[in-house]
Amino acid sequence: RFKMAMKILVSGDVEGNLPALFKRVEAVNAKAGPFEMLLCVGSFFGPGNLGWGDYKSGRCKVPLPVFILGPTDQSQLLPYPDLAGCELCENVIYLGRQGCFTTKEGLKIAYLSGVQAEDILSAKSHNYTAANLQNLEASLKWDDPKYQGVDILLTSDWPKGITNNAGRLDSVDDLSVGSALVSRLGLLSRPRYHFSGIQGEHYERPPYRNHQSGSEQSRHVTRFIALAKVGNKEKKKWLYAFNISPMSSMVRADLVCQPAGVTDLPYREEHITVAGGGDKQQFFYDMNAKMEEGGKGKKRKRDGESGPPKPSGPCWFCLSSAEVEKHLIVSVGTHCYLALPKGGLTEDHVLILPIGHHANLVDLPEEVEQEVTKFKSALRKMYKKAGKVPVFFERNYKTQHLQIQVVPVVKEEASTVKKVFLENAASLELDLNEIPSHVPLSQLAVQGQAYFYAETPDKEKLFGRIVKNFPLQFGREVLADTRLLDMPERVDWKACSTNKEEETDATKQFRKMFSQFDFTME
Repeated sequence: RFKMAMKILVSGDVEGNLPALFKRVEAVNAKAGPFEMLLCVGSFFGPGNLGWGDYKSGRCKVPLPVFILGPTDQSQLLPYPDLAGCELCENVIYLGRQGCFTTKEGLKIAYLSGVQAEDILSAKSHNYTAANLQNLEASLKWDDPKYQGVDILLTSDWPKGITNNAGRLDSVDDLSVGSALVSRLGLLSRPRYHFSGIQGEHYERPPYRNHQSGSEQSRHVTRFIALAKVGNKEKKKWLYAFNISPMSSMVRADLVCQPAGVTDLPYREEHITVAGGGDKQQFFYDMNAKMEEGGKGKKRKRDGESGPPKPSGPCWFCLSSAEVEKHLIVSVGTHCYLALPKGGLTEDHVLILPIGHHANLVDLPEEVEQEVTKFKSALRKMYKKAGKVPVFFERNYKTQHLQIQVVPVVKEEASTVKKVFLENAASLELDLNEIPSHVPLSQLAVQGQAYFYAETPDKEKLFGRIVKNFPLQFGREVLADTRLLDMPERVDWKACSTNKEEETDATKQFRKMFSQFDFTME
């Protein structure tokens, strides 16, 4: 298969200077076009946004499809109605927080919006964290042996260490302003072109290899290009035009051709490691990336003291903890994540967990609670496709980190769930009652009160205070009942545990099943 090369334009930070951008783009398009699209890195909007209303209303036309990244500062949030990605006006498309799209010609364009958060707990709407990289890994599958790379990578931040092996720059110190997460993304996603903005500087690095010369099979090279701000007074280059054939349409010899002046890979371990941690030694979530060059992936320390309370000792469920079993993680949002349990009752049994250390549902801040609701809604949709409905339950007893257990039953048994819960509780002389749907949990459970809580597929709420000697597997016992899942032999999770390899496969299967409903990948 042979495809003609595509003509692409890329611009640096527009910062709301739309007349200058489109005037220049129209001139270049008339002279050297037609160009397929314009890709914009850095801040698209700024304080003025002169003429944006005319483009939004349709009075002025955008001359070609324009794809932009998200805000790089809190002050730029207003023009973005949906941070998950949306069309802002005809021909101006905001791509979203992170992801990859393939054009009809087969060109693969990966992107990561915003600027790196100082740590996972202080992240704002214009920031990205390691969780965003984990989502990208799930969609790109760069740990698959068949993974080749992407044609284009768009980030606002520069990668840390990009000038290594190429001579330091006087104008930009990439070691202090560059992002370790972007370096990691560049290393693992292997783009043919990587564009960045934000620093107000034009810089074209010599191409670098994505393989170790002499010891690995040849791969394509990466060209890193940083662009200046649109219409800057110093006349630094802010618009870049190039031709590119999609990787998928090229013969291997052309793709891996090594140009003159090519250097070794710039990234070293210190460039892809998020530093910090202080004496607390809290580890930043590592996303289990497989380092191909630059050494093995290491757990990265996290700095910053803000955010939810930290556990007093090791916690198996804090995402920043060294103890967390990363191979069980399905999806990571901003405040919560989804993971498979050890020894799940069924293959589609899953946990919703807060990223920070919160002990129970009563303890959750509003923004975390909202994301729990989003995960519940996404799971309902996923199970519905399989003819099932979920039961959610929490045991706030002999645990230190909130785990919302999610176990589906076939939809025909939805109306039986409440009856089976209440009858099992009565036979064990446990306190469990239906509560009105409008009564918040915080009214029933005082801080520090042990309790059991369940939500049936018909959204009935069941609540019981725990005094002592509560059966730890009560939720599983109810669902394993002959009237529901009919699997009494699986009540004890230890009897259902499997090895790490099987758990990893199960996680991949669940992630695949969940992917089309996963709002964190939008």
